Amino acid sequence: MFGFEADALHPMTIHFPIGLLTMSFVFDVMGVISRKESLNAAGFWCLLTGVATFIPAVITGFWADESYGHMDDPFPIFSTHGSLQILGGVLFLGLLAWRLRQKSDLPARPLLFAYLSLNGIIVVLVSYGSHLGAILGERL
Repeated sequence: MFGFEADALHPMTIHFPIGLLTMSFVFDVMGVISRKESLNAAGFWCLLTGVATFIPAVITGFWADESYGHMDDPFPIFSTHGSLQILGGVLFLGLLAWRLRQKSDLPARPLLFAYLSLNGIIVVLVSYGSHLGAILGERL
């Protein structure tokens, strides 16, 4: 149908959300440290586009799973690439909702540390899930 294997699309779509969501965290931390609003704005836009590009990555992941079949048994979540990435995507969507509620600003000081900590934990979670995907796709 496509003229190439559909599972080849997944490796082409995954790098955008991984990079954007990681840089969202980096920009937010740099913005807090330097007190530059432009870095906080960059963090928001990377979060927004990262979540938007996560959707095609998950869709192409389900296509690729037809070759690998690891989502036939998605548990335990922390040892299954697809489950871990979907969990990370949902958590990033929650962070985006939090930022949208704040009109794209970071939360105020009492909740700022919680927001940044949660963001950092999710970045690590998605990075580990990406590592599991590289092993699954025999790229590592």
